[in-house]
Amino acid sequence: MTKKKAIVIAVILALIVITLALFIFPLNGQESFQIGKSNYDFYWIAGSIKLGLDLEGGMYVVYSMDTEGIDDVDAAVTSTISNLESLLTSRGYTEATVTRQGTDKIRVEVPSVTDTESLLNLLGEPAELEFRDESGNVLIEGGKHLEDANVTLYNGSYAISLKFNDAGTAAFATATSDNVGKTLAIYINGEEIMAPTVNAAITDGQAVITGNYTQAQANDIAVRLRAGTFAVKLTPEESSTISATLGDGALQASILAGVIGLALVIVFMVIMYRCLGMLASFALIIYSILMIYLLAIIPWVQLTLPSIAGIILSIGMAVDANVIIFERIRDERRMFGKPIATCVQIGFKKALTAIIDSNITTIIGSIALIIFGSSSIQGFGITLLIGILLSMFTAIFVTRLLCNIALQFNDHSDKLYGLKFKLDEIVTGESDVAEENAGISEDGVSESVETVSVAQSEQGAATVVKRKNKNNVIYTRVKYKRGGKK
Repeated sequence: MTKKKAIVIAVILALIVITLALFIFPLNGQESFQIGKSNYDFYWIAGSIKLGLDLEGGMYVVYSMDTEGIDDVDAAVTSTISNLESLLTSRGYTEATVTRQGTDKIRVEVPSVTDTESLLNLLGEPAELEFRDESGNVLIEGGKHLEDANVTLYNGSYAISLKFNDAGTAAFATATSDNVGKTLAIYINGEEIMAPTVNAAITDGQAVITGNYTQAQANDIAVRLRAGTFAVKLTPEESSTISATLGDGALQASILAGVIGLALVIVFMVIMYRCLGMLASFALIIYSILMIYLLAIIPWVQLTLPSIAGIILSIGMAVDANVIIFERIRDERRMFGKPIATCVQIGFKKALTAIIDSNITTIIGSIALIIFGSSSIQGFGITLLIGILLSMFTAIFVTRLLCNIALQFNDHSDKLYGLKFKLDEIVTGESDVAEENAGISEDGVSESVETVSVAQSEQGAATVVKRKNKNNVIYTRVKYKRGGKK
């Protein structure tokens, strides 16, 4: 890389980072702004991050499931979760999450709830839906046969559309064929809500209930019908509401803790590693910006207090990777006096295996938390997994790119890069690369380890001298010039 190329890359990288940073927080004090003269609005990234109950407030309900007599339990539970999500979305609760908790429970979380009473009525004991003929015989059961119910327009008027599953299609075809011109009453929890007349046999699993409905009336009926489509019987076991005030305080405290932690890490890195620490800190800022974008873009991420803990922990893991790399660079410079550019390349190469090994174990742990943990533990595992993968990228690739750029402007100052050591320092470590380049010979004489001294001449050549060690190895005197040549 030439100095000119380094300048171009640095400018492009800075522009990208600044642009991404500007779109995170609302500079106009509003949630969005219009894109030019188009009909589209851009929503600020920070406002697009979904917040959990503990940060935004809301309510949750935990249901116990009765799966007795159901052959395919997993399919029934999946269908029930899907119907619950559809039910909540139809009522405007688009941020609600429905998750399976353990083997016999379902947890529903609805953040930012203002009308908790109506939601509690909706999420109370789910309805039992039945279609009965005029003799009172049950012909259709919602959980077994009905798949979905929605509002539709039919001949210019609002109506309710019904969709049946395969078993329901056959059962409804028989029911309508046997009751043409008669009524099929619809019961919810034993109460008749309507009794539409069958005009013809319906065999395709699609039906429409017409009447003089307003949109609100049709939507209310569709929601009540959909509430009776659960494949397993649900019984509310626990419910609670969380105030938004508590969520705001927790969010502000979490953000403050994250900012303070990030600042302390940056100060530590700069003090310990000087220019290398500054480059790692810049990579850490890039990590933070990208993390905010990923939290907003990835659909199943919901920011909670445990998930914030996962983010902060991954920041520490990112710094840990940089520390490993920089210590390897120091070792190469201290022990063998190679040019700084060569030390940087070898340092990154030697640290790669240790970084990958240490992060793989954390990745496995986070995946286990996502699979087997409760909803709050899953949030921690998801953000930790995202943070670990992103931190590996910034530590291995971004920090290395920044180091290569910096070396084009100064590749000889030990003081700048925090690589200046005392000349009488005793070194007990070794380098396979240095042994190969320096040349090794055996003399059979046993002596104790002696001093390794590193000095740099005005021309940039470094001299390494190591006498005999306990393994009877002698290093010859080697001079390295800038650029890595002997």
